[in-house]
Amino acid sequence: MDLPTVSQTFFAPSDHLHRQLSIGGMLLVVSWWVLGTPERARAAGFEIPESTTLSVARGGTGVVMKRDPSALYFNPALLPRANGVQVLADANLVDLNIDFQRDDLVYFQGDRRQTESFDPTSNAAGPFPVPSMAVSWDFGIDDLTVGLGIFGPPAYGERCYGRIDNGECQLDRDGAARHMLIESSLLQAYGTLGAGYRFELPTGQLSVGASAMLAYQRNRFRLAINAEVPTPNPPWQENPDEEAIFEARELSSFNATGVLGLAYELDGFRIAASYRPPISWESEGRAEVDFPDNLEDLELGLSDDRVTLRTNQAGSLRFGWGYEHGQHPGRPDHPRFDVTVNGIWENWSIVESFEIEPAGDITSEAFGSQEIQDLRTIQQPKNFRDTFSLRVGGSWGALEWLTLHGGGLLETAAQSEAYTNVDFVSWERYGASLGTSFHIDKWLDLKLAYMFIGSPSRDVENGRVYNQIPLSQCRGPDYQDDACQEPGTPPGNPQNEGEWSSHIHVASAGVSLTF
Repeated sequence: MDLPTVSQTFFAPSDHLHRQLSIGGMLLVVSWWVLGTPERARAAGFEIPESTTLSVARGGTGVVMKRDPSALYFNPALLPRANGVQVLADANLVDLNIDFQRDDLVYFQGDRRQTESFDPTSNAAGPFPVPSMAVSWDFGIDDLTVGLGIFGPPAYGERCYGRIDNGECQLDRDGAARHMLIESSLLQAYGTLGAGYRFELPTGQLSVGASAMLAYQRNRFRLAINAEVPTPNPPWQENPDEEAIFEARELSSFNATGVLGLAYELDGFRIAASYRPPISWESEGRAEVDFPDNLEDLELGLSDDRVTLRTNQAGSLRFGWGYEHGQHPGRPDHPRFDVTVNGIWENWSIVESFEIEPAGDITSEAFGSQEIQDLRTIQQPKNFRDTFSLRVGGSWGALEWLTLHGGGLLETAAQSEAYTNVDFVSWERYGASLGTSFHIDKWLDLKLAYMFIGSPSRDVENGRVYNQIPLSQCRGPDYQDDACQEPGTPPGNPQNEGEWSSHIHVASAGVSLTF
């Protein structure tokens, strides 16, 4: 007999001795942060401008004007601007708001026309913390600085499209998103080591830098799989009593990457650029299927619960210019005023699909643990597009103890309307931010920032995100079998047709120490 196939899934000093001890302690703290608490640095697939408090405050900029250890992440060529020994600790609190009201599903039972309505869906997971920490040291050399840190990419790593009950995400049987996603958790962190060096030229200064990154990713997700017997023609009925729940967990992987940077300065003007290459992820973990109650007598399971997730992450090219003027009344080594314009290009078009390969097949204890249904490699089309972001930011030293910041951004979409999904929200974006730095002492700064990111609403009419009909003989990734009613189109109903809206709040706080 045929049984459901799991399918359509998807898948961060006064004297020399005192100086040395302080540096050793700071490196120890950073190492503990990197090695001991990686679960605190998380990300989603798409970055939300931007990591670190100052970058949030300044419209998501960072490639041109950095003068602290976060240059490791943005542009290591700016590390020589981080004088002395500096320690930076920041945390973003990201609140992703997304609402989806799916259109009614109309289908026929015999000659009777049936209409199924769905509960509106929103993200119930709540605000999500994204910390980062770094330290830099110039060794007492004017033109050389090294740094060490860990960065949680600016993103959102927890989603729940059901309800939260005792800290657990519970399925909404009538929810509009259950075939796209019930819940997910995505952790990502970049452990980073880098250096920058500055050359004196006959006119101006040229800086170069490089950072080596060890990237770590860990995934878990859960969604509903349609397990009903297909009718000859669409649309198909969606019956929660005939759905299985698929969960992939402990999907983890390490990858090596890095950042190369350049910067040139002349009389307060600066141009700069940095590049981080794409990352190919191949994460291995475990799979579990909770089969529907009407198949309980078959005692179904998996012959091998191992599973592999393959996908890509875009590379990023950052570039821009900036200008500094005057002298800060409380920080003589800082300007009174500065402004910068940044552009960021990311090649998300390399993400054509998410692929998951189960190692085992479906077995039945009722048939003596016999394998009765194979599980094929699955691809969920994404067809992402490259994105471009334009960002503007600036700061003004208002008082000896106070600096004010502000900025804004515009960003193109990686997701076309047809592929709008609750897994990642990467639509067109516009944002505005403000922030402040309190100079508590000559060695201590406290920073606060807020950014609002909005997206235009979407009304999806020709959706290309489908639930899977596992018993159908129309198979991916090309869906060109004779069993496919419309060649090139998966079986099942479009899941994303309806009204969508989304916006994001980012609050950030940080502290920096300079010795």
